[in-house]
Order: sequence, then structure tokens, then C-alpha cells
Amino acid sequence: MFSNKKVYLTAPSYELGNLKDIETLDELKEDNQILETLLKFGLKKYAKSHLPPLVMAKQTAKYTLEKVSITRKEIDVLIYATSSFWDSRFYDGKEVSRLSYELGLENAYPIGVFLSECGNIHTAIRTAASLIQAGECRNILVVTTDQTQEGGTRIIPPNISIASDAAASCIVSAEKGDFEIIHITQHTNAAMSELDINEKSEEYMYAVTEGIKQTLWKAMKFIEKEPRDFQQLITNNYSLLLSKTISDLGGFDFEQVYTENIARFAHALASDNLINLCDLFNNNYLNSQDLLLLLGTGSNMWGATILSKL
Repeated sequence: MFSNKKVYLTAPSYELGNLKDIETLDELKEDNQILETLLKFGLKKYAKSHLPPLVMAKQTAKYTLEKVSITRKEIDVLIYATSSFWDSRFYDGKEVSRLSYELGLENAYPIGVFLSECGNIHTAIRTAASLIQAGECRNILVVTTDQTQEGGTRIIPPNISIASDAAASCIVSAEKGDFEIIHITQHTNAAMSELDINEKSEEYMYAVTEGIKQTLWKAMKFIEKEPRDFQQLITNNYSLLLSKTISDLGGFDFEQVYTENIARFAHALASDNLINLCDLFNNNYLNSQDLLLLLGTGSNMWGATILSKL
């Protein structure tokens, strides 16, 4: 964040596929050991959608837009984040423009985000916040959406969760909203591109833990806060074991980590952070001025967004 201009995040929403027991996954039926490990560490269900990513994106965007007084003509930019590249229609510029048209976003310029994988939401929010702080925009719709290809694996290596189909959205705005965006930081380790998770799993996992530590440390140091200052640490929905490891790496108590959706739908890729934030908000778990730290992780990229509840 590079200026003193305040930026807000409001109306988090999501669209989730149909919930199914993880025991019904064919690939887990074939490997009972992985299934038992996942069940032991809190995984129960995953979400499978018959809707393609663009349609899920449209659904969650409608939920977000219905929650705010901002008119659709006042949306300056649509930031569309996805890692679902197995069908080019899911990220084709004309198709995303059609999404804007169907939503009535006649003034919204589309911007695509994809490199940060399960941390895409932080790149999207950071991009939106920067445009607002630069004075170029006032209201930006952020959408992230992903779906696993039929027949593709849903097991997140190294056996830490199950992928779910989902989309999530919010508005980043210069106008006061549900949360103030306090700070966004991102961290990457380019050398990890040379590490094969199967051949050098120990070295790979060490690099992952160091990346998480660096990202959390950088975010908290920038605003001069400690783990005890945060009401909640919101992470991707990995196993309870990995969630505990993440809390330990950052110096948080495990009770600060939001884990309720791990059993409910497992890992909705880059949508996890916004879905968890939405559920916290809708269930009245938050009070004014509560500090929240959202952590998103890709294979070698990490992002942290700090919010204050208004």
C-alpha cells in the first residue's frame, strides 16, 4: 500500500458447488491410506459444481452487487481471477466481457489474474486497492472462480486437502464498506520452480514453510502488530494438521485460525479466504475494529491481506 488514501472491502459473497462426501471420490476409493489420513485431519466433504467457472462467477457477483448501494454503472473495473485453464472459454476475453455485459457492468474494464494460483485473491485485491489509491478508480468488482476438470485429480499435494468447485467475490472501493484494507503483502520463491514435490518433498516443504513465515512476518511487521493483536487468522482450507502448522509458523494460537469450513467443503482454491471471511461476517463472529489476517498460498507464492472490521 503506497498512500494514505483509505480503501475498503465490502460485500464478500460466494457460490459453492454441491457438497459430497470425500469417500465418494474414485481416486480415494483406490487409495484408502490417503482417505484415512484426510479424514483423520478434519476433511469430510468437497464441493462439485455442474456450473462452469464463468457461471459461478456470475452467480457470486450478483450476490455481491445486490448487497451494495453502488450502481452497476459505477463499477470501474472487473478483476477476474482463475487457475482453471482446461477450457479456454473459462478465461477468454470475449467470454469475460460477456460476463460484464450480463451483469450490467457497462463501464467495467476487465483485468485477468492467474499466476498466484490459490493466492490469486490477494493479487486481485492488491491490484484493485492500488488502482483506487492511485485515483484511477472508485469501485472495483473482484471475482475468483475455479473448477476441477472432470477426471482430473482433486487431491491437493502432498495429500493436504481436496479441491472444491467455487467462486467468491467482493467489492474493493473508495467508499466506506464492511472492512478497511490495512495492508497487503506478497512473497515468492522463484527457486522453487526447480523443485519437484515428489522427488524433493522435504526440501520443497521446507521452502513452503519458510515462505509462509516470511509472508506473515512481513505483513505484521509493516503495521507493527503481533499475532495476539489479531482476532482471526483466515487461511486456505487445508487439513487441520497443516492449519496448526501454519498457526505455529506465524506465532498464532490455533484457536485464532478459522477452521469451520475445512470439514464443510475442503479447499475451494483461491476462493477460500473470501468464503471464510463471508461466513465469519454473516454469522456475526466479528466486532468493530477486529483485525483479521487473510493468508493465501500458491505453489511458490504467498499473499497476506490485513483487514479491520468497521
